[in-house]
Amino acid sequence: MNNPSAGPSSHSQRIVGGTREIRALSDWLETPGEGMQIFAVSGIGGIGKTTLLTKLAAEARGAAVRVLWVDGQLCLHTPRDVLAYLDMSLETEYGRVRKADDTLLAHVVAELYRERTVIIMDNCESLARTESWLLAQLFPLLKDSAILLVMASRTGLPLHWYTDPTWSNRIQRFTLELFTREQIYEYLQDSGLPDRLQQDIAQRSEGHPLLLALTTDLMRREGTDPMEKAVQLPRILSAELLREAADPYMYEALQLLSLFPAADQTMLNRLMKHPLQAAEYTALSKLSCVRMVPAGLALHQVVGRILRDDYKQRDPGEYNTMRRLALKLLIEQYSSADQLRRMQFAAHALELYREQLPAAHQYVDFSGVHGQEQKQGFCPEDLPYLHRYLEVSLSRSDWQSELVQAGEHHRLLDDIAELSPMSILVTRNTDGIPLAFSAGLWLHEETMPLLERYAPLYLEMLGKEAEQLRTLSSEAADTMCMLLAAVNVDQSFYRPEELGAVLFQSWMVETTNGWRAIIATEDPQLHMLLPLSGFQPKQPQPPDRLQPGMVVWELDFRQASFDRWVERVILQQEQQQELAAEIPPVPWDQVRSLLQHLYNDNLLRSLPILVATGMNGAGMRDLMQNILTAEPPPYPLTELEQHILRESYLRKNHRKSQLADAFHMSRTTFYRHSRQALEHLGHVLAGN
Repeated sequence: MNNPSAGPSSHSQRIVGGTREIRALSDWLETPGEGMQIFAVSGIGGIGKTTLLTKLAAEARGAAVRVLWVDGQLCLHTPRDVLAYLDMSLETEYGRVRKADDTLLAHVVAELYRERTVIIMDNCESLARTESWLLAQLFPLLKDSAILLVMASRTGLPLHWYTDPTWSNRIQRFTLELFTREQIYEYLQDSGLPDRLQQDIAQRSEGHPLLLALTTDLMRREGTDPMEKAVQLPRILSAELLREAADPYMYEALQLLSLFPAADQTMLNRLMKHPLQAAEYTALSKLSCVRMVPAGLALHQVVGRILRDDYKQRDPGEYNTMRRLALKLLIEQYSSADQLRRMQFAAHALELYREQLPAAHQYVDFSGVHGQEQKQGFCPEDLPYLHRYLEVSLSRSDWQSELVQAGEHHRLLDDIAELSPMSILVTRNTDGIPLAFSAGLWLHEETMPLLERYAPLYLEMLGKEAEQLRTLSSEAADTMCMLLAAVNVDQSFYRPEELGAVLFQSWMVETTNGWRAIIATEDPQLHMLLPLSGFQPKQPQPPDRLQPGMVVWELDFRQASFDRWVERVILQQEQQQELAAEIPPVPWDQVRSLLQHLYNDNLLRSLPILVATGMNGAGMRDLMQNILTAEPPPYPLTELEQHILRESYLRKNHRKSQLADAFHMSRTTFYRHSRQALEHLGHVLAGN
């Protein structure tokens, strides 16, 4: 499948492929009474999954069948999210309002039995979070209903869905592939492009439908020297080649549209240098990479990323300014938006700013792993691997929750796997073998006994809230506490820190989907890392009889908290970075000399920084004392870096050779942190 090209020509309506899927839908429409059926659509990004789903939805509506469109990216993270999304869709699109005394589950199941329904579920990459609940609880209740569930994702359904005795014969698999040459030329046959140019496009587009569509549209619209443009393929997906029209307003609007999940004419005009007129907005909506949605216009996800990347590289100053303004507009709308829109805002904001998250610690440096790993849900076959990684972690005294009772970690993992498998997040290699995992507990009436058995101090930490959680249903659970995490340190392809970063990133991204994460630790490095990412100390803190230094951190994205998190973490962090970047830092070697000679006034007088500032030795010592003991430390100095510098140059309680051991680091890691600490202190000194 491909999305149609821009413009009103006959070529713009050409859709290649999809015949087998439409035929399968027709068969389902003609054979009622077979119970719930599943179409599993899969394929790489831009391959045409959403276009196919749109066509299937239109065919079903044309046959007078009810259609519900579900965005899995927003609703597949908890069972409650699934039910709430379906409930909202039924009410919004078909006026089916839930009675006050009906539970979400009962209402949704009853409504889906009322009439024949096609549920289109796009973006199912997050299926792992609710997969067990769907197969074990929701689907059995709908087994005899007249439902066709169309599920689309990049990787498709897990293999065990196809071996499940209940569902294996109810699933049809549709894997979307790159276009064959025959399909490419079928697409190009009435494009009006010269044969030589068609051959270039066929060769260089590599059969990728989105690339083919955008390239063809550009070649038809640009109108000047198309042969020269063809040489640049397949880089056609850069923003320079997405103009599709000569009008400057069109390109400006596309750039701005890439900064929003969706935007209407009013929102775009608040940022446009030359506001769009109604006719221009309509023309924008007809571009091949733009689609109409209830909130206005939305760019194709792949195109939006490409436009942002090009914008950022071409004019980083303007990009940062417009991104900040766009985010502030989203924040303005957040409080009045419904739950689905809030989730869209959160997902989009994190997509915009994921690369901007502070990387002052190796476990938030996400740059080393480039997507070869796969983040999936837990399977029972994973347990031997997870236990092996956990055993090594315990033997090395790597991080595990200090509140889990000694000797109980393996039994805890077994019980989580049995009673709450959706609480386990697994990162795999390309062969599906686990590389790393994290395991927590969704806190509700069925899991609280596990917490009481294996980590009873957590109950004291939760205080009065523990009693409320004991009566909370699993559907309503919205709090995850982290208990276990481990990586495979025996493989040679990834450093343990890289896998740790992938786990932390995954956990962080998952949290933004509307739930609360809590973690209790006395680890000083985590005390530095967690507040950088928006975690706040939970109040009240644990009883004094717990381990010294124990802090309970929480990151709460329930309801209206995301906008405050954006303002506190992202915007504040970005502004601090920009201010720091405007002032050249004091070179790190000069900072090191300053600290080494801090108590020698004769040597201090000759240092460039004292000459430049006009300070005397006593004044510099007071300044350094204040900087290295401030709570919190001045940006960009982190607590860990502050601690390292304080122990190394002020307190001097350890010899240089002992400091790495004192901070539980290898010497190489310690020297890297020390160098970074000196660089960050140079930024602080430059701003004083």
